[in-house]
Amino acid sequence: MRKLITTDCHVGVPYSVFDELPESYREHFPRVEQRDDGEYMKLPTQQMMGVDVPSEFKIEGDQAARMSTGAAPEAHPSFEPSEVLADLERDGVYGAVLIGRIAVGHETMPIEVDIASCQVVNDWTAEHWGPYLDRVAPGIVLPYRDVAACVTEMERCAAMGMRPALLPDGIGDQPYHRAEWEPFWEAASSLKMPITMHVGGTRHVPNPNVPQETYKGLAYVGWYNQCVGMGETLGWLTFSGVFERYPDLHVIMTEGYAGWLAFAMQFWDHHWTDTRFKQISSFGDWAPSLEAPPSYYLKRQAHATFMWDPLAIEVRHITGNDCLLWGNDYPHNEGSFPFSHEWNDKQFAGVPEAEIDAIVHDNAAKLFGINVD
Repeated sequence: MRKLITTDCHVGVPYSVFDELPESYREHFPRVEQRDDGEYMKLPTQQMMGVDVPSEFKIEGDQAARMSTGAAPEAHPSFEPSEVLADLERDGVYGAVLIGRIAVGHETMPIEVDIASCQVVNDWTAEHWGPYLDRVAPGIVLPYRDVAACVTEMERCAAMGMRPALLPDGIGDQPYHRAEWEPFWEAASSLKMPITMHVGGTRHVPNPNVPQETYKGLAYVGWYNQCVGMGETLGWLTFSGVFERYPDLHVIMTEGYAGWLAFAMQFWDHHWTDTRFKQISSFGDWAPSLEAPPSYYLKRQAHATFMWDPLAIEVRHITGNDCLLWGNDYPHNEGSFPFSHEWNDKQFAGVPEAEIDAIVHDNAAKLFGINVD
């Protein structure tokens, strides 16, 4: 049985990590209090993910670790690295890219609090996962609202062996093709730091005057929109010349599936080479100037991860195998854990063994510096 490497493994840090912050900062984070009758979770707000929850409640068993990662019933979540690795091995997974905070919120947290919290989280991660750097790539949590702070924290954590840098897959009010991000791409390229963009970002700033509606199917339609929206981010990085300027930069779109990537390559190449679309005079200075077709840069520097995507596997002759990465989304309900081998047996049926190995092991090992052989 092959040793799998997951490019999408969610881990948390103990809530006590935030006790290292100044008292005025700690009010923005959950905390655990020890009382005579046990431990209690105190939340900074009475809403989480739009759902009303008590401001405090008693913690039973592994509830704190489950809350930190959103664990499925089959998982045995823990803040202890050796226990997480043991749980992954039940799924045939021996190497992992570790994902911390992922989603964009329209933060009310002061930026100085965000910067400080990223530092204490990354320090805990580096210390506790440091002994396992051959097997895992611990992601760097970044204060994404401050580009200069992102560069500083990425450089600091790279020196501790951490990789990749973690960013949302889209930030509506500060998109990645804007000039202010240029120092970040330059630094990442210099460090040869892969950038993992996990699904969960925003591409449109909500209008505060328009109520946000909840409707049937929101989880399905919303996730689908986020997945295909990842192509927008890769498109801007391509056509703005970021990939061309920094050929050592690699961007990994995580948990957004990959079938859309072949269509993106086909669509952009067609209009780049086989039609007069780019000659439309009204484009003016908006017309991008690239030395090669868009797919050249995407095949060289863009990657997409999936748990279950037979379509991406079927059209791999368009994307190439190097773009494709597998992940089990541990320990979430929507992931393949702990049934990854069964899922992979189905979706990779008939695919040559060498190509399967590339997608579920070799590509991740090379990109993230993981060695589980």
